[in-house]
Amino acid sequence: MTLTKPRLSFAALAIAAVLSIGACATTGPMASDSYTTTTLLSAEAKQSLNARVAAFDRDMNRGNINAVIEYLPPKMIANLSEKVGADPEFIKAAAGAMLSGMTRNLKFSGRSDLSQALVGTAGNGMPYALVPGVANITAGKETMTTRGTNLALQDGGQWYLIGLSNEETLTDLRAAYPEFRGVPLPIRQR
Repeated sequence: MTLTKPRLSFAALAIAAVLSIGACATTGPMASDSYTTTTLLSAEAKQSLNARVAAFDRDMNRGNINAVIEYLPPKMIANLSEKVGADPEFIKAAAGAMLSGMTRNLKFSGRSDLSQALVGTAGNGMPYALVPGVANITAGKETMTTRGTNLALQDGGQWYLIGLSNEETLTDLRAAYPEFRGVPLPIRQR
């Protein structure tokens, strides 16, 4: 099978969903409100974000890779669906199957640290959170530990998470959510 640009984007999006690793880049005002003291999020928004991040961590630690796809922002799935010419539900199912195959012999453990999250607002005033975390990925007897950042954003009243792992992920995010075009977001440094 030849990997066209949409298929590569699909693979990058799927891998970003699992690895959720990052570091720092771009210009403009970075999220700076501490999650613990921010007034940018209501108590209800904080509670729902906390529940969503805890569920994500639980799914990752249980190896429930297919569930991780459900945390991806829907407009990113819709854009990819349009590029590939497939139904969004097919895209999610295919990404889940691909990730399950790629990670079959891997074990994941780790956690997100909301107490260290930074909160900011996107161009349209939408609040978002940059949630740091650590992941241990074990293959056989070897373990790799990575630190990174997930972007948490709300769409339709639901929190979604995307690992900020590379420039292509940021490009796809900003195409789907133009309000993030001027927002500096962390990405993985090589």
